[in-house]
Amino acid sequence: MTLRAIFSRKWIIPTILIVAGMVLLVRLGFWQLDRLQQKQEFNTMLAQRWRAEPFDLNSRQLPDNLTELEYRRVTAQGQWDYAHQILISGQSFQDTSGYVVVTPLVLGENRAVLVARGWIPADEAEAEPLAQLVEPAGAPILGLARQSQGLRSGEPSTPVASAQQQWYRIDIPAIQGQMPYQLEAGYLEQLPEEGRAYAALPIRGDPVTLDEGNHLSYAIQWFTFALVLGFGYIMLVRQRMRLAAGLIQPGPLPAPMPDTSETIAMGDQAHPVQ
Repeated sequence: MTLRAIFSRKWIIPTILIVAGMVLLVRLGFWQLDRLQQKQEFNTMLAQRWRAEPFDLNSRQLPDNLTELEYRRVTAQGQWDYAHQILISGQSFQDTSGYVVVTPLVLGENRAVLVARGWIPADEAEAEPLAQLVEPAGAPILGLARQSQGLRSGEPSTPVASAQQQWYRIDIPAIQGQMPYQLEAGYLEQLPEEGRAYAALPIRGDPVTLDEGNHLSYAIQWFTFALVLGFGYIMLVRQRMRLAAGLIQPGPLPAPMPDTSETIAMGDQAHPVQ
């Protein structure tokens, strides 16, 4: 009886809306499951590349297409060029605004790689405190290979005409215009050295964590919402049909509120304002 009532002319429009809502909720649930699968595949890729032998940048160059190399550990050794150091603005750490310090590491004649050395607060970006943030001369570094951060539109970047210290992203083709040597196609995200203090500036991030996020719990929530919506609608139609058939009686109306206007008026007369 309930299903027949749902598909009757009276309930057809509400039924269509409820079904559409349930379909949307189910699609959101499967979307979260798809995000979970993507995250799991990404974690598998990260684990495989982390276990791989570090890529030696002194003996080889980074390929133009870093798809097969991104997030792999890379070792490099050279001379830091602080004179051509740049800052990436709009970066935050623990709700504090600041910059990421990017310094060229010169690997040889006419060859260098940009290294994102870590985050600093905004008040450390002045010339004097920034000059104190130096790395051990000649010491090898370990970092993750990362792709150049191009324009969101996908259009190719062009070298800048004049040098600038602050940038919004590590756009290597654009930054190339202010460098006296050829930059590698990608940059390195420097990893913290063994024994390095967590709060030492510039603050380097921990290696990528292999968490799956909340996608599974979100998927369960969307599927649950779909079931609750469908079951609640069926119960509502069932109650309305039983009510129309006289199988159940409507509940008593709430008692009317007492009229207090007369009492207030009498109170005002009994206690006039002096």
